Amino acid sequence: NHDLIILIVNTVQQDLRSDDYLVVCAALTTITELVNEDTVPAVLPQVVDLLMHSVSHVRKKAVMALARFYQKSPQSVSHLHGKFREMICDKDPSVMSAAVCALYELISTDPTAHKNLTSSFVSVLKQVIDRRLPKAYEYHKTPAPFVQIKLLKILAILGAHDQETSSEMYSVLEDTLA
Repeated sequence: NHDLIILIVNTVQQDLRSDDYLVVCAALTTITELVNEDTVPAVLPQVVDLLMHSVSHVRKKAVMALARFYQKSPQSVSHLHGKFREMICDKDPSVMSAAVCALYELISTDPTAHKNLTSSFVSVLKQVIDRRLPKAYEYHKTPAPFVQIKLLKILAILGAHDQETSSEMYSVLEDTLA
């Protein structure tokens, strides 16, 4: 069984270096299912490099893979919190929404370490409710409802028992509920 894991990891590493973005996406999907605490370090550097890939779908899958690595082995990606922060500013909404979901898990674990992101989340929520995302993100004329819900959950965690942080989000919350 250990030999099989080594072969799979080697194959995935080769696929992560492929020029075909579909092969890279398939490899990223595979590692989210097969990764364990022991195999994360073998593929982590390549996945981090893919955060800068020219194809947005690859970047989104890389963010999702890193989020999965966090679930399986939090200490292996603890130094990458800054990368998740960068990805909420990605020009592609799918990458941004994947980063929001990944950051939700980090914030649920340790809200204090992420309080400084409140203004970024407020800004993203403002863009969503101002309909600055493509029409494809609307559902029954509601702009990106699932992203809105995740952002509202994040803001609820960050603002809990903190008047200063809460005051940063009042105006966007009012606009969201209007």
